[in-house]
Amino acid sequence: MTKSEKKSHFPGVVLRWIVPLGMSVFAFWLVLREIAFSQIIDHLARINLRIYLLASLAFFMSYFFRVFCWYLLLRRKVSYKNVFFTMGVGYLLNNIFPFRLGEFGRAVLLDDPQGPSTLEVLSSVLVERIFDVFLAAVFVLSMLPRIIGEGFDQTFILMAFILTIAGLAVLFLSVRFRDHIITWLKHWGEKANFVKTWIEPKVSQVLEGLMVLNDPRAFLLALFSLTISWFIAFGENYIIFQALYPQPPFWWMIFVLSVGAFGAALPSAPAGLGVFEGVIVAAFALLGVGSETAFTHAVVIHALAFIYTNILGLIGLRLRGEAASALFHRVVNRSAEIKPAG
Repeated sequence: MTKSEKKSHFPGVVLRWIVPLGMSVFAFWLVLREIAFSQIIDHLARINLRIYLLASLAFFMSYFFRVFCWYLLLRRKVSYKNVFFTMGVGYLLNNIFPFRLGEFGRAVLLDDPQGPSTLEVLSSVLVERIFDVFLAAVFVLSMLPRIIGEGFDQTFILMAFILTIAGLAVLFLSVRFRDHIITWLKHWGEKANFVKTWIEPKVSQVLEGLMVLNDPRAFLLALFSLTISWFIAFGENYIIFQALYPQPPFWWMIFVLSVGAFGAALPSAPAGLGVFEGVIVAAFALLGVGSETAFTHAVVIHALAFIYTNILGLIGLRLRGEAASALFHRVVNRSAEIKPAG
């Protein structure tokens, strides 16, 4: 890269850092400006070791089923142990580096000439993300009538189902007509070398990664496994929150955690710091829960996830003989290779 290219590239890099960090700082400012830290300390004192142990057990159970979902989407081409720790490495990358490279990091780690390619793995991650968004949307919209009232227009729920099913239908049809698509690309490639050398090979790998959609049993089992993971995560949140708030309804956890999942998609510092807490406090505010209680809950849940996923990620790196910084550079370089030239 020449000096002029580096100079033109610099503002983009700065913006990619400043915008997420600015969002996190702003979110923390909004949340903390009216919070009494003495109350936070009092709330934390209510959570004893037994509660932490139960919540930790729930976390790992939820993680187990989430990994199993991805394992099925990969069509068992990789061992469950490998998938288990690779997902942890992905979370680790998201926790310590910007730009949310964790998903791509998973694909780079599992790339194997004897197994799935990078793009195949990315396809499976895409399906997992679609499942996640679908379930989060269903949970949030299903809970809104309890908050807004019985007069809530159920049309929004129906629209969420339709949009998600439409997205899955597009992916399913892509797999169903895989041979036709590849044949068409090959014919096109005879006239355009770029299509032949770049587009057609990569589309073939992506479609190969989506082939799980041709197996209804594996597809439904993966979705069911992820649903179980979500409900166990609701239980983990309930275990923590019931120590801070007397007899909370369980459906509160469904609403708040699902909203938090959407908040995690917003630009933020690594690990979603600040933004996750802000979204959780805002969701609890709709339920009439005070900021101190909501913030304490968000911090504890976030801290547990941060600690445990980092531990799993570090174990995964150790098993592979990788260093986090070296993997980060590999991921960045591999992502640049996949992008079209020019």
